[in-house]
Amino acid sequence: MLSKTISIILVMVWLSGLKLSFAQQPAQCLAVITEISGEVMVKKADKAEFVRALWGTQLFQGDQVKTSARSGVTLAFSNGNFISVEQNSSLTLSGKDSPVAGKPVNVRNISSAMMVNLSSLTLKKNEKKDVGALADLRSGDAEQTIELSFPVNTIIKTNRPAFSWFPRKEYDNYIVNLYSSRGLVWSKKVSATSLKYPEIEKGLEFGESYFWNVEGEDLLDNKKSANNKFSILPLEKSREVEQQEAVIRNTFKDAPESGSLHSVLGAYYINQGLLQNAIEEFQIISGINTDAPLPHEILGSLYSDIGNKDKAIEELQKALSLAKNNKE
Repeated sequence: MLSKTISIILVMVWLSGLKLSFAQQPAQCLAVITEISGEVMVKKADKAEFVRALWGTQLFQGDQVKTSARSGVTLAFSNGNFISVEQNSSLTLSGKDSPVAGKPVNVRNISSAMMVNLSSLTLKKNEKKDVGALADLRSGDAEQTIELSFPVNTIIKTNRPAFSWFPRKEYDNYIVNLYSSRGLVWSKKVSATSLKYPEIEKGLEFGESYFWNVEGEDLLDNKKSANNKFSILPLEKSREVEQQEAVIRNTFKDAPESGSLHSVLGAYYINQGLLQNAIEEFQIISGINTDAPLPHEILGSLYSDIGNKDKAIEELQKALSLAKNNKE
């Protein structure tokens, strides 16, 4: 029954997202809304009325954006320009590089190599998955007594990661076992549900993959989690990611908590396979844009990718609920 529920949720979200992509397929997306404050309205070129804009709204040639008093909006253009529009302004998209009207109060630029096509991200397409992927995810597994939280089925930047897990019952102690392709790397016993990388242990090898599990111990019973994998970026790639992060953050240094910053970082992390870093960014975006379903759809897909079925379902249900509320 649970597997069927998961499948229904994903299919509903998938179809609702694809309506826009199929309808707009012949046209080129010129910009994506990455930040909203106050009431912002958008009118599509083929529509007669303005509707409320949300984070992730795609804009095409002829679309209009309008701000009211004490409101503003930031658009990420396909050429890497970020244009912020002040209150009581309107903007019409006329071409790829810039709008023809409006009062932009700030313009930033991210190189096209770092932009990571936000419009593709907001279409919610994932070529690696089909609509049944979430339903198949651990559908035959019994519920795990200990669920690993980080790092799980992702690439990470550091070679000295911290580990965390979630037990569905309390244990007296936990044993963390870390393995490489050559066998056991180390095993540590702790009483908490997290473990900083042991200072006495040598750092892990950049570019290598590892597996780990956690065993819960008490007087009556011992239970072990499933094994989960993570990989570490090669050293040069890790340095490149750090440099790119610094450039992105410097671009938004006057707005370090902006939705646009977290949108670019989240999309960049997805492109690099740093899925759990991406999850952190889109959690922030969903917290800023509490009425937008799309961040939850993206989170649902990311949680599905790392194998967290419960969180994937939770995020997709939130997306469906918000989408319903926005139509009412």
